[in-house]
Amino acid sequence: MVLTRSGFLMLQSSLAPECDEALKPSVGMVFEDIGSVEEFYKSYAHHCGFSVRVGQRKLLNNEVVQWKRFMCSREGFRSEKCMGVDDPSRKRKVRKVTRCGCDARIIVKRCTDNKYKITSWIEHHNHGFVPPDKCHLIRSNRQLSDKVKPTVSTHCKASTGTSQANKPDHVSEGRSDNVGCTKRDLQKYHHDLCSKIKNEDAQIFVAQLCRKQQEDSAFFFDCDVDDQGMLVHVFWADATSRKNYIYFSDMLTFDCTNTLNQHGMIFAPFTGTNHHLQSVFFGAAFLADEKIESYAWLFQTFLRAMGGVSPKTIVTRENDRMKAAISNVLPATTHRLCMLEMLERMPEKVEPSLRNNPLFQTRMNECVLGSETVFEFESKWESIISDFGLQGNQWLAERYSARERWILAYSTDIHLSGILRSTAWSKSAKSFFNCFINQKLSLVEFWLRFEAALECQRQEESNADHTSAHTTPQLITPWGLEKHGSVVFTHEVFERFQEEIVAARDHCVVEDMAQTEGVKTVAIGGDDSDKVREVRWDAITMTANCSCKLFESVGIPCRHINLVLRSSKLNELPSSCVLKRWQKSAKFG
Repeated sequence: MVLTRSGFLMLQSSLAPECDEALKPSVGMVFEDIGSVEEFYKSYAHHCGFSVRVGQRKLLNNEVVQWKRFMCSREGFRSEKCMGVDDPSRKRKVRKVTRCGCDARIIVKRCTDNKYKITSWIEHHNHGFVPPDKCHLIRSNRQLSDKVKPTVSTHCKASTGTSQANKPDHVSEGRSDNVGCTKRDLQKYHHDLCSKIKNEDAQIFVAQLCRKQQEDSAFFFDCDVDDQGMLVHVFWADATSRKNYIYFSDMLTFDCTNTLNQHGMIFAPFTGTNHHLQSVFFGAAFLADEKIESYAWLFQTFLRAMGGVSPKTIVTRENDRMKAAISNVLPATTHRLCMLEMLERMPEKVEPSLRNNPLFQTRMNECVLGSETVFEFESKWESIISDFGLQGNQWLAERYSARERWILAYSTDIHLSGILRSTAWSKSAKSFFNCFINQKLSLVEFWLRFEAALECQRQEESNADHTSAHTTPQLITPWGLEKHGSVVFTHEVFERFQEEIVAARDHCVVEDMAQTEGVKTVAIGGDDSDKVREVRWDAITMTANCSCKLFESVGIPCRHINLVLRSSKLNELPSSCVLKRWQKSAKFG
């Protein structure tokens, strides 16, 4: 099973790359020197979509190359000494497997006239090829262009940590007397430019958005001005953001964090989680205030941008006006509060003696993050309130009254609610926006930083797509389920799935089993916890569910389901256990 250049899975063991005949090697081709051979084969590989590795060679008198092999980088297999994933003495993380036994190669030999001739060429590969839009990620093709090298050198020598606006660009222009101005001249120019932007900032910003829309009809933006002509609302979402929403709109985060720009406007981004567990951008806005009407305008505009499709779940900070607007504009959407924000605010809401009390923090985290049932949460909460004398804490009392809106034990029926436990995902979204938004920035300055940051975020996704499609995770067990998971899931999701596979192998045991009309009910214990889990497996409909609810909350088959599937002699995960949004092909079809 391999990925074709269009990204679709197909069963085929021998693939010939698609390439212009004029670019292909052929037996008998002659080259002036060995360097020309390498350059030719790498150019051919780039057009086809594979990476080149230089292989064996034979030297005459340790100087002249007699013959040499150039091969696909996925030739051969990883050596046994690198496969010890269970070896506790290993300190370095095991890298993804790139080799899969591909035989594609050329061999050149030196002729009597000192030129080199291709004597052997194997064209076919046993794996898919890198699509054209990701060929720049092929290792043998990666190199700095002549245009990029001076820029990199400039940043290294000029120290990008300081303000570039107030430093003559000595490196780009040569000596300082070639710049044509002094440092003071640059300071004055920058001051005049900032003054102009401050006065005309909103007009320039909106004009940029208008230009974007004229250049690309899929770019959406809308804005609103007050009676004095001042910008009060603006929202935008480009084509990629709107397409991402189609695939990943099941869990939406609206992180209106009160981060202001130079004009006192609130930055309000919409984000989600992609198939690599990365933060993904859907759209953003600036609001002049936090009135119910402003939030209502924003949510209505967001809906128009997304073709009227409401998110299944929206997660926000605690805000009554925002809550009212969501209830009015998005009545079919489940609204939940950010659990991690609640935990972050808690230290400032309790007595100083508890703020740095490790026992209090541990018990509260276990209560909020670890409770699986309503009874478990409420019992732990009441115990904490009693043990630490917090009966008179008004803030905690109000949070408890609103517990159904932020505690996961009350959200077991909400699709993918378990993602909200991930602190890494939440911090990733925050750090992305924090790098280009602050109170000193004008709208125009923000836009320049925003576009660059968004491009970086999307490049990270592209890199992850490339890695998942063209490398293989290291397997730990001989289970067919694990191997199938490595084929269908992205690497990031597979790592989570692999943890469940290993736990099923090492910790889970069947304690009881009953079967009625094709439905098997299995009680599983022996896990890290002292709880007995119940799995129902319907062999007719090929569906499974477990009382631990991991699949419902995270979308990954739990260790208990995996053990039952394994005992049922399955070597592949049923389609009901593989969510489309976690697959390598999440954006195909």
